[in-house]
Amino acid sequence: MIDASGPPEWTKLARCVEVDPELFFPEKGEIISPRLAKSICKSCEVNVECLEYALDNKEQYGIWGGTSETDRRRMRRRRKKAA
Repeated sequence: MIDASGPPEWTKLARCVEVDPELFFPEKGEIISPRLAKSICKSCEVNVECLEYALDNKEQYGIWGGTSETDRRRMRRRRKKAA
C-alpha cells in the first residue's frame, strides 16, 4: 500500500524515470499510443513490482508494469474470482 515515507525503493530502478511521464500518463484528450510506454516496461527490471503496486493500490490511470487501466481491471476481476 501507499507509504507516507515516500515512493517505494524499487522506483529508483524503474526505466520510466528516464523518459517523459506523458508517455505513461497522457493528459485527457491526448492521443498517445500506449505501445511505447508498454515497450519500455517490458525491458524494465522492476516491472513486476510496478504492476503489483498498481494492483495493490488500485491505480486507475496510466501505464503501470506494462499494463493499461483496462488490463488491470481485468486482472483484478480474475484475482477476485480466483480467491
